[in-house]
Amino acid sequence: MASLQQLVTPDCVILELTETDHEEVVLEMIGHLSKIGKVPSGDCYLFGNAVLERESHVGTGLGSGVAIPHARVKGLKDTLVVFGRSKEGIDFDSPDNAPCHLIFLMLVPEEKAAQHLQLLSDLSKVFGQSERRNQFEEATTQEEICELFSIASPN
Repeated sequence: MASLQQLVTPDCVILELTETDHEEVVLEMIGHLSKIGKVPSGDCYLFGNAVLERESHVGTGLGSGVAIPHARVKGLKDTLVVFGRSKEGIDFDSPDNAPCHLIFLMLVPEEKAAQHLQLLSDLSKVFGQSERRNQFEEATTQEEICELFSIASPN
């Protein structure tokens, strides 16, 4: 099972998201995966719909400025992730009503439920510490952000 350290590579980091609406941010992040060759452009709509469908049932804002939009996707071969930041903040329907500045989008193959749950657990530990959230917000390069996931990742 791939760890956060293995999944989050510099090309999977967006230092500043351009969109401000949560649905548009999800599409921007999936579009980024397409741009770096991890998602065929024809699948962007399908993957975006999978995440937004899940969002329509339960918001993925965790609170404290963090959101983890995610979905299990039929036909997907490998787990895909992209991390993005927003200085302005995006409304992901967080329980504390605070805008989200750290967004981690995850697409997991439908049959990998255990990996999906493990990654969500790992992410909640990573983003559960205010000092670590501050480090993510203050990092200036994609490599620094990857290093933070590496330090925080239990594997």
